[in-house]
Amino acid sequence: MHALEDDKSMGLKLKGYFIVPNDALENAIAVYTIRIAQDILSDNPDLVDRWLRKIHDEYMTKRRACDFENDPVACFNLSEYEEFEKHLKSWDDGGIIAITLPGNRTIRVSRSPLFSVSKRPAESCDICRMTFATERELMKHRQEKHPANIEQFMTAS
Repeated sequence: MHALEDDKSMGLKLKGYFIVPNDALENAIAVYTIRIAQDILSDNPDLVDRWLRKIHDEYMTKRRACDFENDPVACFNLSEYEEFEKHLKSWDDGGIIAITLPGNRTIRVSRSPLFSVSKRPAESCDICRMTFATERELMKHRQEKHPANIEQFMTAS
């Protein structure tokens, strides 16, 4: 087994709308190149899945505290967790999850191997890091989910 699999302190967490490594995982990734870390995580989707389930459990705990105990602290960050739940659903359906690293670098991991090879890279939303197969899907997503930022995006292009 590899060091990433053996260390139970490693995992993922939410930082705003981004899925990021916790401190222990970030330190381990820093020891390796990004490519090696991506290869390790891609070869061990069950490990990434365990980390994602822990975030899901946090969401469920906060959701219950918000809904049943009217806890304003629990309610405060629910939108970030709800966005995460969309990413988790995509992951469960065989999609790709983006793990954002310092320096605006990203590791993308799929739960199941990708069998199709595209000549074009996947399109990714700069705001929430969701990945789309086509630019049309990305633009539709931006219009629906980030309408305030669409004008800013259009002037930057």
